[in-house]
Amino acid sequence: MEAPFTADRLRGLTHDHSVPGAQLTIRRAGKRVSVATGVTRVGTARPVTVDTAFALGSVTKAFTATVVAQLVAQGELEWDDPVCEYLAEFDGAVDGRMSAVTLRHLLSHTAGLVADHELDSSRESSLARYTASAVLTSPLHEPGRYFSYSNTGYNIAGHVIETVGDMKWQAVVEDSLLRPLGIDPVFLSGGPAAGLRTVADGHTVRPGRERGVHPVGVYVPDGWAPASGLAGSADDLVALAALHLGDHPDADALLPAADRAEMAARDPRANAFGMADGWGLGLAHYASPDGPWLGHDGTADGGTAHLRFHPRTGTAVALTTNATTGTLLWADLVDILREHGIPVGDHRPTASTAPAVQTGLNRFTGDYRNGDTRFIVRTHQDGTTLRLTDATGLTAGLALRGDLTFDARRTDAETAPFSGRFVTETATGDVVLMQLGGRSARRTSAA
Repeated sequence: MEAPFTADRLRGLTHDHSVPGAQLTIRRAGKRVSVATGVTRVGTARPVTVDTAFALGSVTKAFTATVVAQLVAQGELEWDDPVCEYLAEFDGAVDGRMSAVTLRHLLSHTAGLVADHELDSSRESSLARYTASAVLTSPLHEPGRYFSYSNTGYNIAGHVIETVGDMKWQAVVEDSLLRPLGIDPVFLSGGPAAGLRTVADGHTVRPGRERGVHPVGVYVPDGWAPASGLAGSADDLVALAALHLGDHPDADALLPAADRAEMAARDPRANAFGMADGWGLGLAHYASPDGPWLGHDGTADGGTAHLRFHPRTGTAVALTTNATTGTLLWADLVDILREHGIPVGDHRPTASTAPAVQTGLNRFTGDYRNGDTRFIVRTHQDGTTLRLTDATGLTAGLALRGDLTFDARRTDAETAPFSGRFVTETATGDVVLMQLGGRSARRTSAA
């Protein structure tokens, strides 16, 4: 795809989805096309350039995982050593299962840690204090048993980096990864100022015929820096992809091929239902007509980021946006790229064909928890469907099928349905978890 055509399509998509500004970088067959469009903040004339930094959200995790892999390559860490061997804070754990958590568990989201642990003060930047607080929580399951997406695990991995590197997470990431890749660092929390790079503002987009676009501040708790604290450009994301593809001039020195392969390998225990088609160590797997692609998605307050790269062909695609509708733009972009011969990987769940379940629903009712988040599942008045509620006001009807997956349709708001599933214990058949959007909630009591 030539630059003028790519820029034209990106402008059209940002218009269709009311996105103020975006960047798109495509690297293919040794050539790179980088385009930018729109403004950094609605109502201003400040243009988005290819160097503008966008909040990367959870794509930060791919950088954190890469630094862990560098330390493994240097012999400072081992993938399967218990984290408690590196962090004294684990001595305060109240649940013995914490002692079995490894780096592999943390980076593949199979440690069983709560999704979004927070400290009382959002400005608390000490990852040591964050870790000491997080290990006081109870795991959702035995480490290595199931997949449950966890920001908490990556923040703890950041503390491992600090402990071994003897510097703040930001300093280690900058010195060992960002600068060598030619990336001018921008930390959204707990780090130095952004410097000379412009940072795009986020925006919320209200649905409807006349969409309202409103600027919002990007908020990242300081203790969450390793999980979501980076900002950067689409070019920066493709630079990381070039390292993992082995195409960077210093790829083998920065991260040897064996360690790149270890990160890319699909973990059979990491069934990322609802998020991706598989998971490795910091990298998700996404299906495509041309085989699996690797990468990560990220959302921040009023913004999105998407990275994909294909190990066999060396193709890489990255998109950044500064609006909540960036995920919709990404889905349309994937379809356009596929039409033009770039079969980008993306997770497109297929509808279950299993028969509906309308009896024996008490087997699934009860309270489900992930940290402070509590879901309540009860049978509906008609006795043939389930109803899901939580403390935020969410109310949704669950259409359960025989494979234990369900579609949840909100009754309190006009939104598209979302999917989930119940997970059972193999030996007993008892329901132990409910999974929504990649996060698991442990069944704590029956109704």
